[in-house]
Amino acid sequence: HLKVSTAIANLNARGQRNNVLAWFCLLDVKGDSDSSDWLNEFYHVHWLRAKAMRDQWAEELLLVQHEMDWTCNSFHHKAEEWIRLAAISKLAHKEGHLAYAERQCKIYRRLFGEARDAFNWATAACAPVQH
Repeated sequence: HLKVSTAIANLNARGQRNNVLAWFCLLDVKGDSDSSDWLNEFYHVHWLRAKAMRDQWAEELLLVQHEMDWTCNSFHHKAEEWIRLAAISKLAHKEGHLAYAERQCKIYRRLFGEARDAFNWATAACAPVQH
C-alpha cells in the first residue's frame, strides 16, 4: 500500500537550510500562487533563501579577494623589512647577518611573486558571471 502524507514541512526546521526544491516546484505555472497563500509564502521563503545564499557567496568572494591582497602585501612588506635589515648589517660589516638578510629578502620576494601570479590566475579563471 502506498501512503501519501499531505503534511506541510516546516521550512524553518533544523536541517532544512540545504534542501533544494523538487523539480515540480520549479515549474513556472502562471498564477499558481495567486490562489494559495501557502504556495505564495513557499515561493517567497525559497526566494529569500536563494538571495541569502547568493549574498553570502558574494561576501565570501570579496573577503577572499582582500585576503589575497593582504597576503601579497604581507610578503612585500617582509621583503622590504629584510632589505632594511640587510642595509643595517652591511653598515655594521656583519657579513653573516647580511647574507642571512639577503636570503630572507629573496625568499619573501619569491613568495610575493608566486602568490601574485597564482592569485592573478585564480582571479582571471574564476571571474564571476555578471547577470
